[in-house]
Amino acid sequence: MSKRNEIGYERVLVPVGDKSDPNRLTELSSILVDPRRGAVRFTHVTTDRSFVGSQENWRTGSDSVAESQHTLREEGIESTGTIRTASSALDGILEESEEYEADVVLIGWTDKDSVSSLVDKLLRKASCDVIVFSADRDPIDTDSILVPVVVQPDENRLQMLAIMSQRTDASITFAYVAGDEGTEEEGRALLDQSAERLAEYGVQAETELKSASNAVGALGELSGDHDVMVIGTSRGWWLRKTLFGRKTDKIAKEAQCSLLMHKWQGEVPPES
Repeated sequence: MSKRNEIGYERVLVPVGDKSDPNRLTELSSILVDPRRGAVRFTHVTTDRSFVGSQENWRTGSDSVAESQHTLREEGIESTGTIRTASSALDGILEESEEYEADVVLIGWTDKDSVSSLVDKLLRKASCDVIVFSADRDPIDTDSILVPVVVQPDENRLQMLAIMSQRTDASITFAYVAGDEGTEEEGRALLDQSAERLAEYGVQAETELKSASNAVGALGELSGDHDVMVIGTSRGWWLRKTLFGRKTDKIAKEAQCSLLMHKWQGEVPPES
């Protein structure tokens, strides 16, 4: 990650499948990469070792990689592409991440009903930031970002939020749902602290305090007024031990906008 007041990741890795980019990771990478000295690598991993299957996977994977590269090059962003064979998609992504010395891996959250096993393991094993994105719309057109908080956001998440805001001119709204997990007084203090810390990165945030017995439902309602909702993995969540269980599924299903899950380097998600 670039230092404070600098915008963007320097090395972004985007695994691509053999189909179109349903979660608009190509567009998201163009927002998060440092436009001055950053680069994006697209990689396709094939696990089919049969000759016919391997040839077909390489062909379709190459087409997907080339299409994404072309999109970024038209925007003046440096990009490269690789195709590799591995024992599993997870192993291939992790190997490519280490070789590329990636600062962040972007991966799609295609099924909002569940966090896939691959994504879950990638969040736990990757030595860099991981961003999981489920696109409701083109992230380039983001005007408003919702960030639920229960503890002060880590500086890594603040930097990521600042990047998105500065590159898209989107507003940031920190939200706190008071209820079983905390009082309105605690929420107001936390919201003010979060906004003050983000201001250190050159971004002025709005705040929203809501009281509700059902925090997930309240966030779902709030998300209807925003384009992207950003959630964390373990730290910064009110039910840390259930994030990868039904709680995550409910948050995703209730969300009325794009959903971005961010794990910063060094953050370890809870065990399933």
